[in-house]
Amino acid sequence: MESLGIAIQLLFVLIMVVVPVYCAFRRFSFLKLNLVSIPVMCLMIAIGAYWPHFYADLRLYLMDFDFDGMSDVERARNVAPELRELATKLYWSNMGIGWPLKAMIGMVLLLPYPTAVWVLSLVLRKVRDVACKKHT
Repeated sequence: MESLGIAIQLLFVLIMVVVPVYCAFRRFSFLKLNLVSIPVMCLMIAIGAYWPHFYADLRLYLMDFDFDGMSDVERARNVAPELRELATKLYWSNMGIGWPLKAMIGMVLLLPYPTAVWVLSLVLRKVRDVACKKHT
């Protein structure tokens, strides 16, 4: 069950990395690259920030965890004995800064990525053009 969560998170990261690179090597203009890749990246960041919270709640629900309990014992009373420690750990893992703040921080940090990919693709094209002209 945990492997599925990791695989889905890796898929989100892969999409965030590949979309700007694909657009840059398709020779999109700077504006078009940003208009395509930034919304896709923002969507993937938002989903990727929400996914761990959703997935932990889903796993707790499937364990028959009681979210309305007042203590750890009350919350885990319907959970199978071998899963009680895991259920309590999952419940407390959702505490801390919320997923909207994680998404906002991720968007701020990854906003320059499409521009960096575009500049790098320009540099690689110029180097390739100069190298091809020297050999002809």
